[in-house]
Amino acid sequence: MAHAGRRDLARRSRRLTFTAVAPEAGGRALDPLDRWLTRSPILRDLAAARTAAIVACSGGADSLALLALAAAAGVRVEAVHVDHGLRAGSEAEYAIVERAARRLGVAARSLRIAVEPGSNLEARARDARYAALDAARAAAGAEVVLVAHTADDQAETVLLNVLRGSATAGLAAMAARQGPIVRPLLALRHADTVEICARLGIVPVVDPMNADPRFRRVWLRREVIPALEAGAARDLRALLARQAEVLRDESDLLDALATRALADAGDPPRVDRIAALEPALARRAIRHWIGGRPAALDTVDAVLAVVRGERRAVQLPGGRRVVRSRGCLVLRDPDRMLAPPGVPPVAFLVPGAVEGLGVEIETWVERAAPAAWPDGTETCVMDADAVGARAWLRRPVAGERFAPLGLRGTTAISRIGASAWSTDPRVVATDPSGGVVWVVGYRIDDRVRVTSRTRRFLWMTVSERVPAS
Repeated sequence: MAHAGRRDLARRSRRLTFTAVAPEAGGRALDPLDRWLTRSPILRDLAAARTAAIVACSGGADSLALLALAAAAGVRVEAVHVDHGLRAGSEAEYAIVERAARRLGVAARSLRIAVEPGSNLEARARDARYAALDAARAAAGAEVVLVAHTADDQAETVLLNVLRGSATAGLAAMAARQGPIVRPLLALRHADTVEICARLGIVPVVDPMNADPRFRRVWLRREVIPALEAGAARDLRALLARQAEVLRDESDLLDALATRALADAGDPPRVDRIAALEPALARRAIRHWIGGRPAALDTVDAVLAVVRGERRAVQLPGGRRVVRSRGCLVLRDPDRMLAPPGVPPVAFLVPGAVEGLGVEIETWVERAAPAAWPDGTETCVMDADAVGARAWLRRPVAGERFAPLGLRGTTAISRIGASAWSTDPRVVATDPSGGVVWVVGYRIDDRVRVTSRTRRFLWMTVSERVPAS
């Protein structure tokens, strides 16, 4: 956005506000949004980087306040309202969003998605909403999606994960940045967003589902947390949000130590090296080694029983097996064809580099989402925790299929459209005979895509290419 455009947007935003006097500033008149913007430095950073963003805007106080703060900070934003079609009157909610966006000088649009009533409605609606928002982000050419989770939401997420039996990573709750998802309001309370809307003269939507204790998050918000606060005689929401922040730092450190421990254990990992680790580090290392979505505690404990020699092998969800062979852990997938003879897979550690089959590929891990997303052909970004700590560069086997990102279902790698790469194909996989995560020169597999839960971003790039003779 041009400088003149930002100045004009700032003038229009200020016309919507009241003027407040801050005693600590010696009576200087301040835009009342400034005191909240100082608690959301990420918005200033996005504006300085000229980052294009969409704001997930339901019409509630939290999302309308986020829209106002993003606009006041100078972020290039568009409000996107997602209509789940779960109740009558949702069109009126978008009218509130559109009216607020018009006053703030930003564009707005509404997306309609279908979520069928039934069990696990909250989770299914959330997944459908995030998928729609990510599609809207890509269509708009925006880099990030801003969502309005506050410290109150963070506290509820911690308790939800306690009820699910989550470990440290779950108790760390939501990160301020997870892939293209950015949460600028984690340092604000819901009371702050209500006050922002009041100062702007905006009447937010009141979602009746937020008063229905049949939904677990509402039950925690309306019944459990108030009861705990009454008994503890303190503000537990702030305490839980702070705890999540501390645990996230500790969980990130444990991830780094586990990655280093796996590298030291060798490829395949030696069981004596894994057995010598402290239990917490051994569990985290095994989760990284297995790859995919974080394995359940029972699965990890079963693999550690193989490490200790108490079991000879264990079956993993999805059909893979972990066996102990010659003092090492080995992952096997008996349902996959073996690689063609004469073209052995080349194993490598992630992050790391690999050379073979006429190419060199470099991989590295970053904690922040990319400023600009690669197209996925010769450079791609994946969820590092979904890939694991090692991979193989190999040729695809006959009839091998994968689930291309952005497409429905699976496709045979041999049917990918003609290109220099498809005539001499290579894949990166989490198993020497299966588990394709990237068809080099085409795109990544959907199961390793970056999502709102992504905390580590794995880059892979073809650093050198030698044409086949």
